[in-house]
Amino acid sequence: MTISPEARRTDAIALLAALYTTLADAPIDCTAFDPADPTFASFQRTSWDELVSEGLLSDFDASRYFLTAKGWSEALVRANDHKSEAFELRIGQLSQSLKRKVKGRRNSALTTLEDVTIDSKLPSGWVFNALDAHLICRIHGKRDAGWLNGARGRVIEIPRDFGLIEIDLFADVRSENLKLSETLEQMEELYSDFRCDFCGAPLSGRNPWEHEYGWEEASEYACGRTVGAPFGNVPCTMDSKFPKLDDYVLTTKPEGKTWFCFARPANPQSPASLVMLMQTGGSTEVEAIAEMRKRYAERAKHWKG
Repeated sequence: MTISPEARRTDAIALLAALYTTLADAPIDCTAFDPADPTFASFQRTSWDELVSEGLLSDFDASRYFLTAKGWSEALVRANDHKSEAFELRIGQLSQSLKRKVKGRRNSALTTLEDVTIDSKLPSGWVFNALDAHLICRIHGKRDAGWLNGARGRVIEIPRDFGLIEIDLFADVRSENLKLSETLEQMEELYSDFRCDFCGAPLSGRNPWEHEYGWEEASEYACGRTVGAPFGNVPCTMDSKFPKLDDYVLTTKPEGKTWFCFARPANPQSPASLVMLMQTGGSTEVEAIAEMRKRYAERAKHWKG
């Protein structure tokens, strides 16, 4: 039976919650979960794959899965544990312990997981998970401590600006880019013909032309499509109406030492009459025809932005 996307999502989130509850205060890097465990019998096996693909679980093999730092913190937030008094007490104790290690220093401080666990009087597994997930930064938006490179689970590096509110140095640039994106979206809404309907090629120009009843405007796109032209619309190369090479009749004519090839519409009513191919030349008739085939292939190429 096929499971709906919403049912798959619900099952995967419920599995994440069950893993988090089962983990309790154990460290995520040493606690493996087996899908065959009766605790998880009610969950779809595909839900484990869903969590792996989202980076919430890592799979060592088919019977051993581990919560990632991202998965642990996501489950914690979804369980609303970060809003509890017990959590605030723990995160406060951890922060105070780390601050004491770096207080008065001009540079970053190094300490061990064991030292912080003893000083903070918190479960070592929970401390490991909080540091691994940069929980202080995620919950409070403050500069956090982390593992010294190559010493995960052992040595902690505490920056000298630990506990300061993190600032976004490029917030103004992102804001301007967002405004520009919104402006472009508005422009495209106002000018629905700003891009080709078939391939998305941008409008390259508008050319007015006069007829006996007044003026019209032809729109030309980078893909070669033309709309509103005086002699008819030229189709996009991705349009099914774009002519095939078979829609042309190739004729040749020698002039002196040069052969010329001409491509004329096989049917006056076909789109080939709107997509003109200039004559080609060669030292032989075969060469002239080959050059025409190349010219068609070049004209029929799909636009790539």
